[in-house]
Parts: sequence; C-alpha cells; structure tokens
Amino acid sequence: MVKSYESTAKVVVMRTLLDDDAVVTLVNKKKRSSFGSIIARPKDNEIHIQRVDMSYECMRTISGRYTADYLRTKTHTITVDKSVREVIISGQSFEFQPKSKLKKMIKVRHNANQIDVQMQEHVFIDKTLEITFDIDGNEIKKPKHKISQETTEIYPEQVLDGAKSVKRPSMERADAVAILEERLKSFEESDITDLTEQFELHEITELYVPIFEARVIGPKNKVAIIRVDAASKKII
Repeated sequence: MVKSYESTAKVVVMRTLLDDDAVVTLVNKKKRSSFGSIIARPKDNEIHIQRVDMSYECMRTISGRYTADYLRTKTHTITVDKSVREVIISGQSFEFQPKSKLKKMIKVRHNANQIDVQMQEHVFIDKTLEITFDIDGNEIKKPKHKISQETTEIYPEQVLDGAKSVKRPSMERADAVAILEERLKSFEESDITDLTEQFELHEITELYVPIFEARVIGPKNKVAIIRVDAASKKII
C-alpha cells in the first residue's frame, strides 16, 4: 500500500488580494506585449479579453535529511623522500611507483618518490535538501510568497472545497518523497562496507496560490494567455 503522507502534509492557501477589476487592469497593461514585436504591436482596440478564470494552483515543497555512516576503501598516493624505497604501515609493505620517462625528465619535487597506499576511511554524510514541484511534477524555484496570518486563509481546506477550480498536483506525495530521498542518497562510492543510513522526511508543504488566467484575442484571431498571481499581485 502506497503511503499517502496525509499527516505529514501542511496545506496553505494564499488569500486573493486582487478583485476582478484589478486583474482586468493588469491584463490590459500587459496585453499589447503578448502580440507582435517591439517594433510593431497591435493597437489596444484590436485586442480583446475573451474571458478570465481563476484557479487555485498547488506548488508542493518537500524537505528532508539523509545520514550515512560507512567504511570505504581508497588508494592514496603519498610523496616521500627520493631515498625511500619502501613504506611499512601496520606491518604491510608499500613500494614506490616506478617513474615514467616524462617524470624523470621533469624534476618533480626534487625527484621525490610516490607510493600508493590503500587504506580504509570512516565516512559520515549528513545532507539536507528541499525541492519544490509544480502541479505537473516539474521541479521549480520555491515561491517567494509571504506566509502570515494576513496573507493566508484560516481554513484552507474549506476554501479549496468551495472553490470553482482547484489544480492539485498530478504527482502523488509518495512519489515526490521518493524523488527527494533518491536525490539525497545519490553519491558515487565504491568498495563500501558497514553502511548505516537513514532518511528523515522533514515536511511537505502544499501551497495553493490563486491564479487568474485571461484568454486574450488579438489580430487574426491569435490567442494569448496572460496569468496573474492574485496573492503577489503580479503578472507571471
């Protein structure tokens, strides 16, 4: 059974800070730039707003932490005095690398010898990550909306239940969490032993933003869609 993460998810709904008239005013300021070019744009009276619709669109942000504790085998090259022919560590003998013709021609550190020493390293990884997805599951920048009592709805679920249109994420929460976990765990290692790892989900925040979409008709019946964020009061 796929985990739903219902208890983990925090739902936030931004308040609509623009009325229909304010949205139309913003669209009228933007509509000419949606057609033609800077050199030749149609006149205002050649462009008409066909309709304006509002939907609550969700942007989902998830964050988590990954820790890993393990041993790995690595070979390190150490440089020793040119007179050294052998290094002994814990009873194991390591002989120097034969110099190539190029290295013999180039005096590297006064012809010092290099020795490969294989050893075990104790590694501890501690990583945190935050990812934001749009309604289609594409990764986007985290929205910069100001979250406060004045800018968000008190009863978000009731607002969404009563809304005419709500665009919820197409990606399941469990799939979004899986992407976060996979991203945190992605590190290139080989010869790992005694691995102890842990993934911790911090938070899932689903931010619903009121978005107005204006369908605008220009010359030759060309269509443009102008989007207005009614929470930030900006064209997006």
